[in-house]
Amino acid sequence: MRLPLAFVLISFLQVPACDLTGGSENLQKRIEMQLRQYFPNAHALALPEEGAIFAATCTQGLGKPLIERMVAELERERGIQQLHLARLFPVKLSPYRFFVLHFGDYYARLDAETKQYWIVPSGNPDRTQYMQLCKSKQ
Repeated sequence: MRLPLAFVLISFLQVPACDLTGGSENLQKRIEMQLRQYFPNAHALALPEEGAIFAATCTQGLGKPLIERMVAELERERGIQQLHLARLFPVKLSPYRFFVLHFGDYYARLDAETKQYWIVPSGNPDRTQYMQLCKSKQ
């Protein structure tokens, strides 16, 4: 019974708009395409060994209340829903547990297994990495 269920779940992960398969480079490109609808200079970095997807919006000056509203909207995004689904079962269908969306002064960290998120002020190392990612990909 479990084997057919796994095939059904894997087929859902093959949907192009939210495909978590195909390697980290392909995933990064798909995430960037989705984010650039809202943030034209956005960049992504998928790190399966860390179990995380990092996305830099490459924007500045968005206040925490606006970021909180954006993060609440993330839950409705199909890609985030697929990430939750892929981490739902004991056999994880994706190596990615965390999605981190960086806004410069703050970042939102989503745990796909617990469906919890935190909005945290960026420290110097976080901000430096954010700036490097935004500059290196321009």
